[in-house]
Formats: sequence, C-alpha cells, structure tokens
Amino acid sequence: MQNIKIQTFYDKYVDNKVLETSDFLGHFDILKWQDLKKDPNSCKKLQRKPLYKIALITGEATYGSNDHIFQVTGTNIVFINSMTRCSFSTHDPEFYGEYCVFSESFLRGINRLSYYNWPVFSGYDIHVKKLNNNEYQDIHKIVNEIENEYHSLYPFKEQLVLNRILDIIHYVQKLEMNTYSGNIAENSMSDRFLALLTSEFSDISPSNQLRGKSPSYFADLLNVTGDKLNLILKRTTGKTTQELIHERVISEANIMLRYSSYSMKEIAWSLNFQETSHFLNFYKKNTSMTPLTYRGK
Repeated sequence: MQNIKIQTFYDKYVDNKVLETSDFLGHFDILKWQDLKKDPNSCKKLQRKPLYKIALITGEATYGSNDHIFQVTGTNIVFINSMTRCSFSTHDPEFYGEYCVFSESFLRGINRLSYYNWPVFSGYDIHVKKLNNNEYQDIHKIVNEIENEYHSLYPFKEQLVLNRILDIIHYVQKLEMNTYSGNIAENSMSDRFLALLTSEFSDISPSNQLRGKSPSYFADLLNVTGDKLNLILKRTTGKTTQELIHERVISEANIMLRYSSYSMKEIAWSLNFQETSHFLNFYKKNTSMTPLTYRGK
C-alpha cells in the first residue's frame, strides 16, 4: 500500500471506472478536506464510486441521500457504504474533515462479515453520529494514528491501519448499542448479490447503460437458481430479489432526477428501459408519483 497524492487518487480511483487494488488488502487512502475542496468536480465523482467512506468532520455541512437530507453541525462522524450515492455541500469556511476511503476488499480475508451487515454501513443511507468533545477527540486520535502508520515505512502497516479502522467502527457501534440488534446475520450469497448489485449500478449514464435488472440476470451471474437466490435474500434481508433490484432502480433514478439534467428518455435508457413510457409507469407504480413530480420537489 503506497501513499498517493490527491490528484493521483482522482486519476486512479475516480476518473477510471475500474478500481485498482493491491495484491494485499485492496485500496485504502486517507484524505483531508483542504485537498478535496480544490477539485469539486472530482469530489462529486468520488461520491458515486463503490468505496466506503468514514468522515470525521467539524463544522456545518449538508449531506443528501435518496430522499433524506442530513444537516450536520459541530463534531460528527459520518459512515457511507459503497452502495450509497450521496451529495455533499458546505459553505462553512471553518469546515474541517478527515476521510478514510477504502474498498470492500480492504477487509477481505480478515473478517468474514461483509460491511453491508455492519450497523454503521447497513442500508442505503448515510449514517451520522453526533459526537461530544471527548468522543471526537478519541476518534481524532485514532485517525492521527492511521495517518502516521499510513506514511510510515513499516512493512506491515496495512494490518495496523485496518485495525485502527475497526477501532473506529466498533467505537461508534458501541455508542449505539441500544439502537440495533447485536446479532448480525452472515450470508455469503447475500453479500455477493449486494456487491454485484452495487457493481452493476456503478456509474450508469446515457453513455453507460445498465446491463440487466431482472432476478434471472443476477442469478445467472452468481451461478445459482433464481428460486434459491430469492429464498436466501428473503431470509437474510426480508425482501425478494426483485424488490431489492427495484429499490436500487428507484434509488438510482432519484439520484439522476435530482442531481442531473438528464431527460426522461435518457434516464429510462440508462436504467435499461427500452421505452420511456415503461420507465414512467414503473416509477409511478413504485413511488406513487411521477418522475417529474419528484424532480420538482
């Protein structure tokens, strides 16, 4: 794992569609707001990449995810999983943030649990935890340790960085023990489906159409029968394969409706609807409103 400058990070992990990984633990980097804010366009692209992000921030800012707006003030820690597409803005000249950015494979081989199942990374929304001063200082100390190890020459620093990331995750989850069940289901097929769903929906646009969105399409890619996949997902997530796919289609449609100027025809094409009318009917059936109504909200 090598330290890379911010522009190199953008060139390799933002502008390129496929994320590169090392032979060891996958991609990890630690970034600072004073560097990120110099290139707003690349910063926006970063939000759509299948990377996990942990942000330790101070100041006023706004995060947007799906239909939710998160106004944050003071000291907070923010967790964003690879499935979440979000927006970010701040007009606070004193805003400060430190970001740990990493791939799913960063944990592969170390912990069998997928990040999707960790409470701070579950679901499709942003996880924001308000911190008091002592909590902020505790986590800030860990982030400083991560940065020091990341820039060190120690040959096994990847493991130390990973351990500190886990320290942050467990620190925050312990603060919220009363808000979720301690028993986290583990199912590799469910994890593989969610990872594949994330991959298939990454960077779709009028020039990069979604390749498929049927349950059979995903079952074939996972080399499993449609019935078996549906049974596993129903047991582990409480939803059918089709329900999860439809949720993701709607989520991606909402992002394009709110954060792009694409026409209805372009959005329909991006999401692999052969006719614009099919997309309009699908959207209204699943949201009880038209896409234009949502865009105008």
